[in-house]
Amino acid sequence: MRPVLLSIDVGTHSLRSALVSPEGHILAHDEEPLLIWKTASTMEFCSENIWEALINSVNRLISGHRLNQEDIKGIGIDTTYSLVLLNQQMQPVHLPGSHRADTFGWMDSRASQQAACIAREYPGLFAHAGSEITAKSNSSKLLWLFQCAPQTWQAATCILDLYDFITWKLTACLTRTPGSTSHIFTRDAAAQLNIDIQARFTGELLGIGAAIGDGLSQSAADQLNLKQGTPVATGIVDAYGGTLATILASHHRDSQQPLDCITRRVSFIGGTSSNYVAFSREMLTCNGADGPYASVLEGYSLIYARQTAAGAFIDHIITSHPAYSSIYDISVSLGVGVHEYLNQILNELAGNNRSEYDDNVSKLTAHLHMLPYFDSPEVNQPQRGMITGLTLDKSHQSLAVLYLASIQALALDARYQLEKLKKAGYDVELLIPTGGLAKNLLLLNEHINILNVPAAIMEEKESMLLSGAITSSVAAGIYASIEDAMRAMSHYHHRIEPNRQLMDFYQKKYDIFLKMKKCQQSWE
Repeated sequence: MRPVLLSIDVGTHSLRSALVSPEGHILAHDEEPLLIWKTASTMEFCSENIWEALINSVNRLISGHRLNQEDIKGIGIDTTYSLVLLNQQMQPVHLPGSHRADTFGWMDSRASQQAACIAREYPGLFAHAGSEITAKSNSSKLLWLFQCAPQTWQAATCILDLYDFITWKLTACLTRTPGSTSHIFTRDAAAQLNIDIQARFTGELLGIGAAIGDGLSQSAADQLNLKQGTPVATGIVDAYGGTLATILASHHRDSQQPLDCITRRVSFIGGTSSNYVAFSREMLTCNGADGPYASVLEGYSLIYARQTAAGAFIDHIITSHPAYSSIYDISVSLGVGVHEYLNQILNELAGNNRSEYDDNVSKLTAHLHMLPYFDSPEVNQPQRGMITGLTLDKSHQSLAVLYLASIQALALDARYQLEKLKKAGYDVELLIPTGGLAKNLLLLNEHINILNVPAAIMEEKESMLLSGAITSSVAAGIYASIEDAMRAMSHYHHRIEPNRQLMDFYQKKYDIFLKMKKCQQSWE
């Protein structure tokens, strides 16, 4: 068999592994669910469960294909923005009140008071890390741990970003990257906050795509049935990994885009949360966006416009409706997902007998408008969710239209955020989507039309899984740089253009969206 790369993507609800060719073809992939504990303000994971899921997924993936251990040339990791607590013996330190969870999930917002305190009393303390501090920032969570859970803090003598934890489990080497929390939480910040934290941040600083130590350890190799010494690349946060997998995509495999094209593109990484990532040559700031950060592409910085609840927001709208239970049962009996079945209902309501997206579907929400801020409010985003146009209707059709309105609300918020990026100096000429939400044709078309920007559709439907393949190909010496790997492995199939006939409708929707924001702000 030809050489392959092993890519591992740790998401919110599941871990996925994939075999990827050096040309960027996903040859096979596998998925394993993860344990998660979630309340209104907390999100917790178990690092041991994540590691077990990785072992199970990789073993299933490998056993289903004719592979020699020598065929796998490198291993790459991307994970959510989560934080693992370990003691001196490198064993899990459980979060307060938990008997299993030792990992702050990316969506955890219990540190809202700490974030507000940092923003109020130490403005600019983490300015080098981009936008204002938030409750979901790892720095806020660590201050919460220090102030509110002193026993847990004392026990947690090693603190690792989740991707650094995974690479440590694979190699037995502690490493950090420029994006790790240890790099953001500087000695100066620790001194001002009076936190003794630097001893908890041990590890060798390596760049993205660097090979770690001597590669896969004997212990990990035995558990994964892989070859000891297989190169392992430094980890990366998933939104960044998804961006590297898409932003430089070419239309034809024999064509080469100039690197500067990335300054006219935006990667849309859609999942439980969503990120819209743009690049520039200058360090352009934008109020409300996260960044700019220096990127792995020399001479370019990147910035994130975030929606911390995207797929989670849509799921909340669906599952809280009285018709959800029967909708779910019907979708299972038909062998389709809930979203797919709701898309079918919307097509029927629009008088369309075809299965594909219909323009008339969009206008079903002429009376229904939303603000999608159902997640816990942030220091720099105090707004909350809002819906106008509700009735007593409890039918399947009413749920389908609410679902459509939630999709449009996310796209309208994306337009609001991207227009701020444009005013800050960023160009937005092409959207390149990836992630679970990007597989929903209805959601994708609503974004394209509301943003009034064409989208390039990746050749690989699971293009998020190219992230670990790109970094591991550099660690394995297959490509000399991340840029070379991106050029070789990232390609798009075709473009979808905006529907100009819907421009007036969406402009009216956007005007109402802005009025709702302004109205709610006046109530503050």
